[in-house]
This record gives sequence, structure tokens and C-alpha cells, in this order.
Amino acid sequence: MDVAINSVHLFPQNPDSVVVCNRSSTVYLMTMQGLVVKSFASGKREGGDFLSCVVSPRGEYIYCLGEDSTLYCFGTASGKLEHVVPAHEKGAIGLNHHPHRNLIATWAEQGPLLCWKP
Repeated sequence: MDVAINSVHLFPQNPDSVVVCNRSSTVYLMTMQGLVVKSFASGKREGGDFLSCVVSPRGEYIYCLGEDSTLYCFGTASGKLEHVVPAHEKGAIGLNHHPHRNLIATWAEQGPLLCWKP
């Protein structure tokens, strides 16, 4: 089964690894050869597919925005879902992490750009 990839990010803690976000409720830490090192799952079966993800600058966290407009925070060391935040009422489409500050921005089709301090 082929799944569309939404984004690929370099993993700061290991230059030979990437974080792959696809249209599912699981995001993957993979080697450049395509081997899965670790997976991070929201646990949702319906309506929880990830639209976008971003890695914190030091690689300690992976943040994923779900189609349910929820922001999911995974600890890369533990592999566990650490925080769940309802980000928007509906229509979430993207997120980004500030490169030097502890700040995340999320946006939706309708509504304001929201900034989060994790």
C-alpha cells in the first residue's frame, strides 16, 4: 500500500536520519536507507491522520498537526505521546517551529494564526 508523504525533515540528533510524516496517524524516524528506527502514533483510528509535522531544533520533540485540528507532541527519546492540544476548531492545514525560540505556529483555513509555547 502506498501512502502519500506530507513532509520529510532532517533529524538534528542524527544527520543520517529523517522524520517522515505521511497521511496516517503515525510519523516515522527513519534512516536514509529507508529503515524505520522508531514510530510515533497518535492512537486515533478515524480522523487522526497527520497533515504536517515539524521537529524541534534540538530534535527532542516531534510536533504533528492532525486532520482533527489537534497538535500532538512526541518525545523522541521516549517515543511517547507527551501532550495533546486542541489547536483549531476545524480546518487545520500547517505548523512550523521557530528556529531559535520555543515557539510553534499553527494555521487553519479559517481563523487566526496561533502561536504556542510548548
